[in-house]
Amino acid sequence: MTGKKLRGKRAAFLFDRKGPFLSNKNTFMHTLFMEERMERKRPNILLILTDQMHKYALGAVSPYVKTPNLDRLAEEGTLFCNAYSNNPVCGPFRGILYSGCYSKDCGVQKNGQALRENEETLPKELARLGYETGFVGKLHLGADGNGPVPEKYRAGHKHFLGYQCYNGFRDDVCFYDEQGAERKFDAHRTDVTASLGIERMRELAGAGIPFLQTIFFQAPHYPEQPSEKYEHLYDNVELPMPEQYKPVDPYTPTYSPYSPRPYELCPDFVRYGGNMQEYLKLYYAMVSQIDANVGRILNELERLKIADQTAVIFSSDHGDMQGSHGMKNKCLPYERSCGVPLIVRIPWMEQKKLVETPVSAVDFYPTCMELAGGRSKKKLPGESLLGLIEGNHTEHRPVFAENHMTSNPWYMMRNERFKLVVNSERMEPVMLFDLKKDPEEAENIVSDPAFFQVKQELLEELKKEVGDYVYREE
Repeated sequence: MTGKKLRGKRAAFLFDRKGPFLSNKNTFMHTLFMEERMERKRPNILLILTDQMHKYALGAVSPYVKTPNLDRLAEEGTLFCNAYSNNPVCGPFRGILYSGCYSKDCGVQKNGQALRENEETLPKELARLGYETGFVGKLHLGADGNGPVPEKYRAGHKHFLGYQCYNGFRDDVCFYDEQGAERKFDAHRTDVTASLGIERMRELAGAGIPFLQTIFFQAPHYPEQPSEKYEHLYDNVELPMPEQYKPVDPYTPTYSPYSPRPYELCPDFVRYGGNMQEYLKLYYAMVSQIDANVGRILNELERLKIADQTAVIFSSDHGDMQGSHGMKNKCLPYERSCGVPLIVRIPWMEQKKLVETPVSAVDFYPTCMELAGGRSKKKLPGESLLGLIEGNHTEHRPVFAENHMTSNPWYMMRNERFKLVVNSERMEPVMLFDLKKDPEEAENIVSDPAFFQVKQELLEELKKEVGDYVYREE
């Protein structure tokens, strides 16, 4: 059998579900993969990520959202409609993304915390497989602010052009390279991020070596500051309010840079303070601006003639509550906070168009490793998504998530149908939702005796995952 006959099959190592080692029954498939790898060089992997983009912010999901380029990506790839952040807040998500481990295991539980310097990371592992690794955009891992990013915070990326966290899109648009040199731009941060991502992608493609490139947008994270070209895009649209909406002021002040006080002096407050409809219009304008830049990036892949050699993964670090259940921002286990968009396009693979199986950010690491034809040195909690993408698998491990940054810290476990939320300090179930019948999470059935067995099974699964871990404030 030739490698060509493996097209549409999993052209990567097949793992035993109990661990990262090949089982005997898969030895033959391993041999076939090695033949495929000899025929076709390792693919490029492009991660395109956004900040605070909830799972519904795609035209493919919500028709009123104008995202033609992302919709095209979904049509050409696979759309996961139940994808989750394992810790829905900026820094912890990035720790999970690059370590492949939950926050409780990699140690990044809050913004400003860094991965351990000896932590095995996705960029490091792919580098050993011969990959060039690059990052462009908002890192927010190990520190905050607008300034050079020391190598110890870069999660093992060889090439770097970004910043930690600076919540402004029109002023002080600064990026810092590997040597700490500043590049300042008089342009919108979203557009600059795409332009620099394209610049670095050209350099990597020109080297003729497979690459892992992350392009991490800061948008549509507040403050809602789309460029002039997009800020009026939704002016004549009456946007639907989020599920289970209760009025809440959408304005959130920033600390990097420091928002003016009193808030009435802040231009962002003047524009959408106390006005959720205006906030939504500006938020989706930022999403549409991201979409246009994703289009630029995808077009560049075509221009460089590497589109058919590049796997593209698009997602976000967390969502945005926007008044759903009377709350705003992130750090919560609700769908609009914890749920994220996820699109995967693998041009050489026959893909299933829609996957409803719940998946999460810890699955990105093993997916990239399998795409690269390697095996991680780590015991990873996630599973490769390739089986789901091809339609060969329908089962997947339940999704685990956590957050300890609010006054009500929590763990979450979600299977195909139910979501259990537990107070992490008391290990007490506080919410249970039947997402098949109640996707808006309107009815908390945690005290309903009819679902006692469901609750107990999920609780046992959660306790097994948490083990003896106890969160301690640092």
